[in-house]
Amino acid sequence: MTAVLHAETARQDVFGVYDFSFRFLSSSDDARRSMRKLYAPFGRPASGKPALNAVIEVEAGGKYRWQLGLAGGTAPDLHAALWSLEAALCETVIRSQRSRIAVHGAAVYAGQTLALIAGCSGAGKSTLSLALAKRGLAVATDDVALVDAGTLDVLPIPRYVHLDENSVSLLHADGFQFAQAREHHRHITPADLGGAATQLLPASVLIFMAGARRERPRIAPISQAQVAAHLLSQTGQGPLTNLETVAVLTSMVSGAACYALTAGPLTATADLVADVVLGGNKGNCTVRREYQQ
Repeated sequence: MTAVLHAETARQDVFGVYDFSFRFLSSSDDARRSMRKLYAPFGRPASGKPALNAVIEVEAGGKYRWQLGLAGGTAPDLHAALWSLEAALCETVIRSQRSRIAVHGAAVYAGQTLALIAGCSGAGKSTLSLALAKRGLAVATDDVALVDAGTLDVLPIPRYVHLDENSVSLLHADGFQFAQAREHHRHITPADLGGAATQLLPASVLIFMAGARRERPRIAPISQAQVAAHLLSQTGQGPLTNLETVAVLTSMVSGAACYALTAGPLTATADLVADVVLGGNKGNCTVRREYQQ
């Protein structure tokens, strides 16, 4: 089924995300504002026709239909439709790459220092990322980034930050100030966390979150071989062969400081990681004490 657009009300925006361009069409001003904020750095795609149309429209009965090319579905509300479309766009951006691999990790910046924080789903990358934003780091993604095989630059893919109720509670306790409306927790973007205009740089700090939580957090140096193996476990099947992927990761870790992190209470964990990442860049960072939409 194709989402039906009302010609008199539908509007469009065109975005280009790392060589993949798409046209977003919707008559919902809220949907367009949300997508514009999410893809703020990608509003000027390279020349050429957009590869796909991305659509969100209201159906009879108040439900929302989202569609990306031939894929699509129905959602009970706009928030769910945005989540589904954004996830489909992320997967499509990854599949469109020819010389870049995708790594499951958060990308945070302190001046000219880029830290990539990797770990399995549920390790706490998103919650830690927001706590780091409160401490002056810019968060470009909490979930996935591309690594260019030629330059080793990290290319963060912007995503809505994924938070459950426990994460929201932990962040409140850490002093992170959310906008009052509960629905704003769902659509926090890198633009809200200082990461909308970050540079493309190789990672100079690599942190892997592993192990059960402790009463006190612990971060310790590990070998480049160890972190390369950890990153390989968080790298999806991409355009490169297995040997080529290993070669890229090996080159990537060779120029970085490598650590293993065992998380503890959020405040202590974020303080510890911020000290490692900020290093000599503390003077270049402005502490972000609250998040407002």
